[in-house]
Amino acid sequence: MDRGLIEIVILAFVAGFILFRLYATLGKRTGAERPPQPAPVQGQLQRAPANPDQLATAPQISAAGEGLMAIIRADPRFDVEHFVAGAKAAYEQIVGAFAKGDRDALRTLLTPRVFESYAAAIAQREQSGGAGPELVRLKSAEIAEASLQGDVARVVVKYEAELAEGAHGVRDARERWTFERNVRSADPNWLLARVQAA
Repeated sequence: MDRGLIEIVILAFVAGFILFRLYATLGKRTGAERPPQPAPVQGQLQRAPANPDQLATAPQISAAGEGLMAIIRADPRFDVEHFVAGAKAAYEQIVGAFAKGDRDALRTLLTPRVFESYAAAIAQREQSGGAGPELVRLKSAEIAEASLQGDVARVVVKYEAELAEGAHGVRDARERWTFERNVRSADPNWLLARVQAA
């Protein structure tokens, strides 16, 4: 056998052995690794077919990841990105309906308790002849918290927007809206259940 060929065979064997050892060492999990963190996710709020990788690729949900996973386990059709898109649309619809005093539109988007508060504010505004705030620009919407309590899923969305308020000009609004839905219900829509200043 040619000496050069023998050297090549030996080198190939050594390289193979080193690669095997590297694979055996680096390919093992020791239990000390950090679990992958879901990235944060930047809305009609309805269910949509779930994407199995959605929590790994969506950027705003690290703080709410555990709650979102609980919701997905209870309702596999829940999709984070679809929810956030729906939350943006819901903000625009609700602010617009409130500004116009459109109680019928609000009734379908709010829980009864929140609807009563909005209806009372509209009635007071109508008596005084005032105008409601109009949305100038929705700057951001991101999931801040999520939880599942029994069959009720709740997702808190943090909004930053610019609102025009008549003679008062444009102001920055930072709010946290809590949306909720019974995951056992056939109705796929989420309702606004609470509004807080952020």
